[in-house]
Amino acid sequence: MADSALSIEDTRIDAADGGCCQLTLVRAPDIATRAPLVMLPGMFTGRRFWLSDKRIGLAAYLARRGYPAAIAQRRGLSDSPPCNARTGLAEHLQFDLPAIAQTIEQQFAMPAFWIGHSFGGVMAARAAADHIAAARIAGLVLFASQFEVDKRMLDWPGQLLTRALARVVGHFPARAAGLGPENETRAAIHDATDWVARGRREPTLRESLANITAPVLAISGAADRVDPSRGCERFVGHFSSQDVTLVTAGRDSGYSVDFDHPGIVISKAAQSEIWPRVARWLDEHGAGR
Repeated sequence: MADSALSIEDTRIDAADGGCCQLTLVRAPDIATRAPLVMLPGMFTGRRFWLSDKRIGLAAYLARRGYPAAIAQRRGLSDSPPCNARTGLAEHLQFDLPAIAQTIEQQFAMPAFWIGHSFGGVMAARAAADHIAAARIAGLVLFASQFEVDKRMLDWPGQLLTRALARVVGHFPARAAGLGPENETRAAIHDATDWVARGRREPTLRESLANITAPVLAISGAADRVDPSRGCERFVGHFSSQDVTLVTAGRDSGYSVDFDHPGIVISKAAQSEIWPRVARWLDEHGAGR
């Protein structure tokens, strides 16, 4: 249900390269504050993946449990603040996410849990590996996040068609293709295809993930055909974390349904089964710090 008691505040985050992004902070003012969360949506989606216009979503659910949720809206999306810098994933990773981490640290003076879905989880992990000090990371919660299995339109040679479409249209038309509510910029598509192709063929990305030592909760959907569970398991297998919880959410592991790619977060079944699982993990690991 929607909760009118939630406080929602939008802040423009200016980055060192002259770019910017938007941060939406969701809080429940009457609830004692626990560790903050930074939430990153995947490609073809934006901040509404975590919090709908009716104030429903995982961000609201966790905020009501005391976890202030800061949702990062990537540069270049439909209602992102305009900026003159490149609107790629690389800039979001290198400039925006460290600026967000600094903002959250200044406001809450405690490490944050970083939560990402799909490519948002890949960016959260890469930020934790290379761009944000380990002391600022309380833990990672990754939903359907990986880059090594399937994703044929992002890998070679399918990426040629993906890039060509973005170049001809001027952006990648995700809405028209039924892939999600947000079109992607040409720069974002270029970076996504580059990360997938290079990540599979060169060791640099995989080796950098070994820098991650934070606790990890990785949840995949048993019916996910976009980011299959075997890819998600392989992804966290590159980390050096000693505290890793892997969940394949499906009937074989006691869930009511085999969750698909978006449904792992935004379905009715996720509200009753996945969201409480995440909250319990946060409670356990937040108390430890």
